[in-house]
Amino acid sequence: MEPQKTPCCKSKPIIVLEKAPSRRNGLVSFLSTALIIILPKCPFCIAAYSGAFLMFFEVDKATLAPIFLHLKPLLGLLVFGSILINFKGRKSQIASLIVLVAFTFLLMETYANIHLLPNWIIYSAFLFGAWFNGNFEYFFRFIKVKLQ
Repeated sequence: MEPQKTPCCKSKPIIVLEKAPSRRNGLVSFLSTALIIILPKCPFCIAAYSGAFLMFFEVDKATLAPIFLHLKPLLGLLVFGSILINFKGRKSQIASLIVLVAFTFLLMETYANIHLLPNWIIYSAFLFGAWFNGNFEYFFRFIKVKLQ
């Protein structure tokens, strides 16, 4: 190989080694892209995710804090309000419907003591409603393209 004359190093040859792509780099690239798609970007989405995620903690069962009985319905209202503030058309309507159905089950469980669904399903519905309003469609398209 003939040394190239460049302004920064006049006598050293420039050698470019091409690295073979590895499976690990492909997996890391896929995971980082998936995380970028899944994670919320706007403040209202972050509030909705936070409210839905905090429901998974069983704070209302604490004997020292009976006021926490009303915390989960307030978090449900936070999720619903965040979806309404960040309204994005049809997908927000679907997300609102999902959250309202979950909120109905949550209210029946909290105040009427009617347990029709396990708690984790109700909380997951809130989380999915927030995700559906945020960026579920982008993630779904990303996965669909990767599988084809």
